[in-house]
Amino acid sequence: MISIPSDENILGLSNWLAGELVYRLCVAECARIGFKLAEIDRLESTKANGDLHVRIALPRYSETSRYIPHPQTLICVKASYIPLALIERQELHEEYFETFDAERGAAYVVASTRQILDNSRTADYQRKMPRVLTQQVGKARAMQLEPHVFSRGTMRSWLSEHPAVQHWLLQKYASTERKVSNPSVNAPKNVIYSKRLQRPT
Repeated sequence: MISIPSDENILGLSNWLAGELVYRLCVAECARIGFKLAEIDRLESTKANGDLHVRIALPRYSETSRYIPHPQTLICVKASYIPLALIERQELHEEYFETFDAERGAAYVVASTRQILDNSRTADYQRKMPRVLTQQVGKARAMQLEPHVFSRGTMRSWLSEHPAVQHWLLQKYASTERKVSNPSVNAPKNVIYSKRLQRPT
């Protein structure tokens, strides 16, 4: 049995790496349920520090899983903590749903690499999300959307099921450690570097 990755491997991810992690997990998960050539798109926000979305569009007859709960699933990836009050401000963009069949419905997932939620707290978040989803305009409003919230614990469990993605993430951390442990390369002489203060990029 593969061990669950440590919190450190998830908690310190930047926005870009959090999005890349979820994208790679989606590719691996689709392959696991039998769709290596699934339609999986990365949708990057044009706003500064905007959320990255991953859109999965599988055939109507496809299997689903805990992590891809509907053949049409849109995942909003955040590398930040989300207060419960802010979940009601979550915005949906009509163009993110353009490849979905509105009649089939879809799952909408908010996945945070910083969030720690127990089961009851997750239920609180998911109860508030439908209010947000039904207030959105355009195609998203016409679709029946299933709300889901993935906490850091969920992300760790998902990662533990895909060794190749684990390896990629650990390689990223190893690369960061090498850069931090050798700060003298191309570094100004008058700057003092501290490994403790470095963050993964």
